[in-house]
Amino acid sequence: MITDKLTICRLDFGERDIASAWLTSARLARKGNAIHQSFNAVLHASQLGDESATIEHARLLWKEGHHRKAIQSLQGAIENNAFISHDKTFQATSFTGAEKPDQQNLLTARAHLLYAKWLDSAGQTHSTALRTQYQLAAKTHVAWEKGHYYLGRHYNKLLESEKALPPEQQNEALLTGETAKLVIENYFRALSYGTKYIYQTLPRILTLWLDLGTQVQHPIEAKYGSTKEFVGRITNLRKANLDNVHLRFKKYTQKLPAYMFYTALPQIVARIAHSNVDVWKYLQQMIFNVMQTYPQQALWGLLAVCTSNQSDRKTRGSMVLQNLSSPKNQNGPWGDIRPMIRNGQKITEQLLWACNAGEFQGNRTIWASLTRDLNFNPKVCMPSQLAVPAESVLTASLPTLTDNLRTHKAFSRDIVTITSFLDEVMILSSLQKPRKLTARGSDGRNYGLMCKPKDDLRKDQRLMEFNSMINRSLKRDADSSRRQLYIKTYAVTPLNEECGIIEWVDGLKTLRDILLSLYKTIGVAPNYNEIALYCEEAAKSVDKLPFFTEKVLGNFPPMFHRWFVAQFPEPSTWFAARLRYTRSCAVMSMVGTILGLGDRHGENILFEEGNGGTFHVDFNCLFDKGLTFVKPERVPFRLTHNMIDAMGMYGYEGPFRKSSELTLKLLRQHEETLMTILEAFVYDPTLDLLARDPKKKKKEGSAAPQTAQGVLDTIQRKVRGLLTGESVPLGVEGQVDELIKQATNQTFLASMYIGWCSFF
Repeated sequence: MITDKLTICRLDFGERDIASAWLTSARLARKGNAIHQSFNAVLHASQLGDESATIEHARLLWKEGHHRKAIQSLQGAIENNAFISHDKTFQATSFTGAEKPDQQNLLTARAHLLYAKWLDSAGQTHSTALRTQYQLAAKTHVAWEKGHYYLGRHYNKLLESEKALPPEQQNEALLTGETAKLVIENYFRALSYGTKYIYQTLPRILTLWLDLGTQVQHPIEAKYGSTKEFVGRITNLRKANLDNVHLRFKKYTQKLPAYMFYTALPQIVARIAHSNVDVWKYLQQMIFNVMQTYPQQALWGLLAVCTSNQSDRKTRGSMVLQNLSSPKNQNGPWGDIRPMIRNGQKITEQLLWACNAGEFQGNRTIWASLTRDLNFNPKVCMPSQLAVPAESVLTASLPTLTDNLRTHKAFSRDIVTITSFLDEVMILSSLQKPRKLTARGSDGRNYGLMCKPKDDLRKDQRLMEFNSMINRSLKRDADSSRRQLYIKTYAVTPLNEECGIIEWVDGLKTLRDILLSLYKTIGVAPNYNEIALYCEEAAKSVDKLPFFTEKVLGNFPPMFHRWFVAQFPEPSTWFAARLRYTRSCAVMSMVGTILGLGDRHGENILFEEGNGGTFHVDFNCLFDKGLTFVKPERVPFRLTHNMIDAMGMYGYEGPFRKSSELTLKLLRQHEETLMTILEAFVYDPTLDLLARDPKKKKKEGSAAPQTAQGVLDTIQRKVRGLLTGESVPLGVEGQVDELIKQATNQTFLASMYIGWCSFF
């Protein structure tokens, strides 16, 4: 009896299962740079007769730098039909509606794709053959997201290289939107089989489609050709391609689950005023589907449009709301959402009152009453069914590889809603007098919300999306994940173009407050007028630099390390906090440099009191806008003597430099994704990113980019390691070294405006 039980309980692994386990070990060892262990595991899998060991062996050869050998090995395996035993009869149903049984082989598809990628990177074949190879990978296993994604990516590369050519050399496929259509088609196919590449594909689909919609409405520029026959043909083909793209949108907006479009909702809503009527029809459909499925989370974005100061945006937003409120549309996943819409309108109205009401003078933090001082009437809008505007509540979860795409639940069943607001409000001392409100959630917890008047928070919102993408890349990379590199993010909810809500993060202290209190203990207080005169003198020439290094810095010795000692008295927590500070500081320094983020004064850099992590706020000064100031910002990021002091005895030579190199390496690896997201961001017509005084720019002769394309080109140059005015790119280590030199250059620091406090 006992023997029988043992037989039943024993797990019976076949040779294929064991070989698969060996290959998983090989892959993990390869990614962790344990090459010897990886080779050993591949040999074991090969001995057990697993054909996919050939692919892993070729990957190892490639990693070791034997590129030609790796390509030959893979080519030989494909030609010999090495993976034929993995053939499966596959019913291609997915979201696409195609239902034909076919011989599918994922292993062969993987081999084809890898072969195509290597040929591409080695530059060993011409474009047509390469395209065929990518197409082969997508056809060999039609239900494989990766195959379709890389085929679309190849078309996107062709599109970008065509765009870079002079007008007379550009082909018709680009002008007519044919190449854009091919990118959109393949990216949509990828989305119908998975969400691994959703942040690369969906923003690009939307950008290309919206651009094509705009092009159709505008006449062809004379630089491309001016004959009547040419103009007529191109115009007709553009319209035909746009119609074709719309057929795809019609199919996929119905088939794809709403959470996919929710991930790109800010980008979709931003283009709500698109001038093309057909484009607007599909935009409206997308917004409608998302709103109907996730009204508690998504309504915040739509209500902001309905309170817009721009009449066309306001009209379009109201049309979507009207459509949602129609009695015939109350049978969606949520049911009747009309009460929620009415409540959302009232709460938005009240929050806008709270943002703008009250006259508060002085430069210190004061307390006020929400109802008496800010005219907020909780009776008209509380309790609310809208989700609390906090990151943990508003972020949709994406399915894992094993989850079903259609049935996946993007949000928890128990959404945290707003039940009430506390009457006590903190009015901060900053110029615009932002107000900290406290919302009571349906889970019984309090959520801090900072209402910011006279500030367009849409930039901040999109930058948080960008930072979330960086975080995902940092988590996936073995080296950065081991070091727990991250950027602290938080929810940003615009209410209109001038007001919005920022999620309040507790337990933060500004760099300025920390240093002022530390200098107070030794009886030092800054005399800003005197310091400004010394700095001005020091910036004139190298000989006069001692005015800054001795007379200014001499009075402000580095003190920041003391905060870590006082805050974390236990040695191991002190060491962990210091390490966290150094690494998080490095990540944001590199990302900030690439984005041209300026205005990093002591109020915009904060520190987490619980773990020492760095926290950045206020992203208004983007894309090298700091170069247009009266006193241009010449330092790429903040690395003053106090910042270095807190990093320990090695200063920036230890974890700071290593983490900076890892972050920059990742940004280079993900250049394409990075540029895709930024493109959607920069070309967003609502963000007016380059609204600067043209006269001022001209007078200053600033090096800041002045067009959207100029911004993208500058960012791309930085990612590739090209310094201003240089034509030879630097390696990752060289670029980090140069940036650190610039950030610590005493002349640059002395010439910063006084409010930046380069002596802190």
